[in-house]
Amino acid sequence: MTAPVTLSGLNHWFGTYQALVDINLNIEAGEYVTLLGPSGCGKTTLLSVLGGFIAPSQGKVMIGGRDMTSVAPAKRPTTTMFQDYALFPHMSLRENVGFGLRMAGVGRAERNRMADAQLALVGLADDAEKRPHELSGGQRQRVALARALAVGPDVLLLDEPLGALDLKLRRAMQDELKAIQRQVGTTFVHVTHDQEEAMAIADRIVVMHAGRIEDQGPPARIYRQPASLFAADFMGEMTHIDVQVTQQGVETPFGCLHLPAPQHGAATLCLRPEAIGTTGAQIDLGPARVRDAAFFGTHIRAHLIPEAAPDLVLIAHLPPGDMPTAGDVLPLSASADTITIFPKEP
Repeated sequence: MTAPVTLSGLNHWFGTYQALVDINLNIEAGEYVTLLGPSGCGKTTLLSVLGGFIAPSQGKVMIGGRDMTSVAPAKRPTTTMFQDYALFPHMSLRENVGFGLRMAGVGRAERNRMADAQLALVGLADDAEKRPHELSGGQRQRVALARALAVGPDVLLLDEPLGALDLKLRRAMQDELKAIQRQVGTTFVHVTHDQEEAMAIADRIVVMHAGRIEDQGPPARIYRQPASLFAADFMGEMTHIDVQVTQQGVETPFGCLHLPAPQHGAATLCLRPEAIGTTGAQIDLGPARVRDAAFFGTHIRAHLIPEAAPDLVLIAHLPPGDMPTAGDVLPLSASADTITIFPKEP
């Protein structure tokens, strides 16, 4: 089962604090959407409004074309999966997965059959009689997912579901979550503050800031062409360079560059670390001295001081094969299609 979601004109206050500001969002049936942002940005509040745990101060929640704004959580076609999984320790995995079906009045035989099917979906078909304490963290996460899907929700809400897992297991579960979502076709709305996680699993990322939607779109577009300086910064490391946009082009410490830019005046040029290299790309940044460098496996992270701007520190991700040392001078260049420019904020 799956359904589209429409959130229109949502505003919410906790006392005098406005947690959601003019939220308008359409989610397609079967889409995997992540709500991404720092703590306090409103993403969990928005998920709680969608699940019915918070009634919005203003606005409307539509699921599958039906107005759910005032409908209680238990009567919505949604299920929420929480970070702590909330499994019943005294129940078997089969009983945990079938708990929602039991509450819905499904008979034991049918309930067990449906629970076993969901356990098979998450790769735990042979563990139905085990208790949660016998499982690893990743396996408990799968049981929680199976339980959430067992009741056939139109929309599955996931509140930081991978936050308690270590890095390697978290990445493995990201792959599994996306594969399962594609198989069942349910609409997934997933809250996270982890940028890599959002890019790994989402069809669309919704970046939130101070209760507002700052940007939304496919992961590649959000990362490479962010709509705002906040979205650019939040989606990964950036070097900020003060520039002037004139009729001649973008005046930078490295010369006048012909790049797409906002209106004339002071602006901020944003350059991602992986956009900087030592081989000839479109934009020549000139020589730079290595301040320090560290090996990260897939790349070398270096701080570089360009000769053209000795007060500027560039962060670069260089190929891992040849570790530079402090004091080395490297020729630098950058790719034009990775540069974004925003008007200077007042």
